[in-house]
Amino acid sequence: MLVGMRRGSSRTGVGLVPVLVTGGLVAAALALAAAREDGERSEATVILYGDSLSMEAGPYFQEEMARTSSADVVTKPVPGAAPCDVLDTMRADAAAEPAVVVIQFVGNNATPCTRTGTGEHRTGQALADQYAGDVRAAAGIFAGAGTRVVLVGGPPAPGLPGGADGPIEDAYRQIAAEWDTRAAGVVRYADAAGTVTGPDRTFVARLPCAADEGPAEGCDGREVTVRSPDETHFCPAEGAHLVCPVPSPGARRFGNEMARVAKEALGD
Repeated sequence: MLVGMRRGSSRTGVGLVPVLVTGGLVAAALALAAAREDGERSEATVILYGDSLSMEAGPYFQEEMARTSSADVVTKPVPGAAPCDVLDTMRADAAAEPAVVVIQFVGNNATPCTRTGTGEHRTGQALADQYAGDVRAAAGIFAGAGTRVVLVGGPPAPGLPGGADGPIEDAYRQIAAEWDTRAAGVVRYADAAGTVTGPDRTFVARLPCAADEGPAEGCDGREVTVRSPDETHFCPAEGAHLVCPVPSPGARRFGNEMARVAKEALGD
């Protein structure tokens, strides 16, 4: 059972409320999201699907959405997942008619649905082609039902064995462009990867501090660490962390950009 996070509201402030959200329970989760404690209805529901990058960036995404909108946000990251792992969940969720969905998968290839017919792990262009087909299907599932879709390409991830992060990002851009010729703005691309890469869009571990990043956010020597030592994730700390024990400027930048484009989609 997947654990999601819904942004709840009260008269005293905004908090993160954990809820269990699976394909069979999403309708109830969305109904609860619309019924606020103070009797007000949210303007919309936003769902974030993704892998471990969304697990890391999800709290920042929620915080920024709370700051800029009254939408109820459900996050459903699955570490190690690929789009093919959640297509059935997406089909069930589409029936609840969320206003916006954000789809972020960087290029994992460890789950059974990413293997070839002979059981080999897809890599490179073959993996990117599968991602493209599955994300194109996901976009159609939601956009065809009137939901706005935000596709998020991952940053360069030398630590991923699939070796397809670049072609996958290109595929997401292409899918958004294809939809733009039919219905402008229904499917759009969020360049969250650009917030954690160097000027030439290559992998970098550190970047100049943003104006709102100080010592509390890890700014040291006019730079912050935006990527993990494993060259895949964001958390600056050594080891594997579902919840980073130190400030994570990379996750914050990535999550904030996803939220900016999601809010933009809400407003159109």
